[in-house]
Amino acid sequence: MSGIAVAPKAAAVKGRDRYLDTLRAVAIIRVVTYHAFGFAWFPWFPAMGIMFALAGTLMVRSIDKSPLQAVKNRYRRLLPVVWAFGAIWIPLMIWHDGAPSYWVDADGDPIPVWQLVFWLLPVSDPPGSEWGETAWGVLWYLKTYLWFVALSPLLLKAFRKAPWVVFAVPFALLVLAEFGILPLEDWWGSALNDVLVYLGCWLIGFAHAEGIIKRLPLPALFAIGGAVALAGIAWLAGPGNAQALEEGQQTWFVENSSLTLALYSFGVVFILMRYSSRMEWLQRHRVIDRIITIFNSRAVTIYLWHNAALALALGFTDRIGLYPWYVWFPLAWALIGVAVLLFGWIEDVAARRKPELVPGKTRAPAISVQPSSPTTPESASPVAAAPAGPGARYGPDASYGPRARHGSEAPNGQTGPPHGAERPYDPYAGAGQPPRHARPYRRDPRYDVPQDPAYGVPQHDPRHRPAPPPRAPRNPYPPEYGAVPRSRPTEPRRGPDYPDPDDYPDRNRNRTQR
Repeated sequence: MSGIAVAPKAAAVKGRDRYLDTLRAVAIIRVVTYHAFGFAWFPWFPAMGIMFALAGTLMVRSIDKSPLQAVKNRYRRLLPVVWAFGAIWIPLMIWHDGAPSYWVDADGDPIPVWQLVFWLLPVSDPPGSEWGETAWGVLWYLKTYLWFVALSPLLLKAFRKAPWVVFAVPFALLVLAEFGILPLEDWWGSALNDVLVYLGCWLIGFAHAEGIIKRLPLPALFAIGGAVALAGIAWLAGPGNAQALEEGQQTWFVENSSLTLALYSFGVVFILMRYSSRMEWLQRHRVIDRIITIFNSRAVTIYLWHNAALALALGFTDRIGLYPWYVWFPLAWALIGVAVLLFGWIEDVAARRKPELVPGKTRAPAISVQPSSPTTPESASPVAAAPAGPGARYGPDASYGPRARHGSEAPNGQTGPPHGAERPYDPYAGAGQPPRHARPYRRDPRYDVPQDPAYGVPQHDPRHRPAPPPRAPRNPYPPEYGAVPRSRPTEPRRGPDYPDPDDYPDRNRNRTQR
């Protein structure tokens, strides 16, 4: 009997956390909705902080494998998407507003032409014209993300030594900036400000990956998160609203102060990252599960193109006189879907995945059919034809059925896979095929029983034992108690416990007559 080939042990693959995927999808929807309607209460749900925290969690897993390779992979996956975005918008801005030397910043000052290099490596905000600000204004997120990726190997080393000290550093620097001690000016000032605002959320991702948040008791978790968030609100109630009051802007807006935004985002995200759920109910709602997969696989594409889609939808509906939001907002999402179809595959190519128009398609496993005999077409059938005559359902030589189950026909009494082996994927389940016990998987040569090197005999599967030998008839009179009596004694029993037959002459006479 041939031995079975032992397959190499596969490494355990950890599945995606669908709760974190759902959080990211909700955060992206909040960003698009906020840019569409501009409700002041929307930023109180810290969508950008959530996205940075989730990215920080994934970054820890990559750094533990190879720090340098983790940074290179993140840049390789993100930069091609930015380059494709700039290859479209830079010509459009030149066509609409002229050469880059005519572009001006928010203060009306000309933008240095050399800053166009930020479109290739966005270490600061890439420049653009005033008309194109709707599109390029979202690039601050990618700029901040790339800074976090570059600093993560050093940050993670420091964080593992003193996590709570590293947590406090960005807030301390923001306090210095609020009082004017730390100037945040010029092109590097905006980059440093964004990094300090969301560095706390990125570090929450580190804490989540290291298990710090999970080990905290719930009272301590809510106390830390709630205290930091309330500190941000308290700062907004005092000095944080001063500039907004002077300029006549909207008060009690969380983005009025960088320190308020940093503290509040940290406190809320710190609590949200504690919760964990397997989200198994998503498997029963395939549409919702597919939407979450699309949002996570095309997060950068959706984020880059959502402002342009909103501008196009509003402009088109204004021209045709359709102003209700339930007309232009769904149209904007449809245009976002078009952008995903046109440009989403760039994310797959950059990540060295197989390009897909719409990600998340369920792939059927490959089925390999091995015909048993090339001479007859019936031999290629997954189930052999049943022989005629008595026992036609299973046949005298069938490898399945009652006879095979008892091992009377199989060699060495073995009719099934080895104990502990997994049954192969059955592509014929639920397709009108015979029941499971009547399928010829036991004839598969991959399930031949290996020889035991210690005893030289097959290792029998306890689930498929051979038929036991016939038992000898039971002897009710063991030989140690004497010979087996052939008949019962005719003499009546005598003794102190039995009556004397002479005391009953009538009964004795009747017995004699019989």
